[in-house]
Amino acid sequence: MRETLLVIKREFRERVASRSFMVGTLLFPLLLIGLLLLPRVVGRGGSNWNLALVSDAPPAVAETFERQLAASSEADQDDANRYRLTRIDGRIANERDRLAERVLAKEIDGYIAIPADVLETGTIAFRAGKGGSFEVIRDLRAAGTRAVQAERLKRSGIDAPAVAALVAPVKIDEARLTQKGEQRGGAMSTFLTAYAVAFLIYIMTTLYGVAVMRSVLEEKTNRIAEVLMSTIRASHLMAGKIIGVGSAAVLQVLIWVAIAAAVVKLSPRLGGGFSLPEPALQALNVAPATGLLLFLYFLLGFFLYASVFATVGAAVTSEQEAQSVQFLALIPMIAPMLFLQSILNAPLGALSTVLGLIPFTSPITMPMRMASTPIPALEIAASLTLLAVGIAAVAWIAGKVYRVGILSTGKRPTLGELARWVRSA
Repeated sequence: MRETLLVIKREFRERVASRSFMVGTLLFPLLLIGLLLLPRVVGRGGSNWNLALVSDAPPAVAETFERQLAASSEADQDDANRYRLTRIDGRIANERDRLAERVLAKEIDGYIAIPADVLETGTIAFRAGKGGSFEVIRDLRAAGTRAVQAERLKRSGIDAPAVAALVAPVKIDEARLTQKGEQRGGAMSTFLTAYAVAFLIYIMTTLYGVAVMRSVLEEKTNRIAEVLMSTIRASHLMAGKIIGVGSAAVLQVLIWVAIAAAVVKLSPRLGGGFSLPEPALQALNVAPATGLLLFLYFLLGFFLYASVFATVGAAVTSEQEAQSVQFLALIPMIAPMLFLQSILNAPLGALSTVLGLIPFTSPITMPMRMASTPIPALEIAASLTLLAVGIAAVAWIAGKVYRVGILSTGKRPTLGELARWVRSA
């Protein structure tokens, strides 16, 4: 036990004292906060458009089009485009060439032509010197559609506002019922919570799990392990490496959680463009009990895959072999992401339940399910128990492979040889 603690201490100090740990611990949350706040501060791409409008259609069509386009410019959205529309007197055939010259001379950004038969064809023309974005085309289509529909309804003797009231879409007032009452949120905040936890587990496992693999491989290739094995058992050495590196990862995550909690607490006071978007606040505002379970899944999931990477490091004989095998070790972790939509839509379904019980997929699946709906306590307990058993089993196998693998040189062992190593060690 004392030898294991020494290994844990060494691995922990080696990671925490590194410059990359310090930089990553502070830089990652700052970059994440910056990505969340930057669109709020500088906007998300809305631009100004100076357009000319020439129309052969009935006057009411052009007037309604101009009014609708002005309304879209006044929309309270960060990515709303702003339009300055100038009416051109004259017919399209007489003004088209002159307007094209003004566009090429960059006097205007473009022009819109509403033909006389727009009520029959439902088509208006848009010409610009720069390509119109999807949002610009959307705004022009919406304004044109409402203008044409209003005139068609008027000619049919139907009141346009009455029709709009009749076909108005139904809104969904969504909330989750909890022990504390109604909890506002929705599909977007659920997705953000699930995706954030899954992304964190994947990133930390990739970074620190690979560190475990390389540490084992380095000692094996440099023949350091042969000296260590004379003073400490292989299983204890492997456990020390996994726990030591994992402790550094846990410390980094705890610092990030503390920063996130501070941001959530201070965000309402910042106000204006510096406050976090509402979906982000809802995703970060997790109940303490749920937060503890999410952290527990992260912790156990990391140790499971760190054990897997340790096994890979003990089995391979070179860095090139390790790189070709490590992606295979991550496939079970990536698998739940392929079923993300199914898990979020049916968190209590058969697929979600099975993936939540398998140790290699539960660290990603269960946070997704808990973000969507309350999961039975018995199922959570069974999932955590199987995950803990999986860690013990994989770590035990890693120690067995490591004990024989330090004496193995040359080609990479086959699966049959690995099985013999486990039985004979």
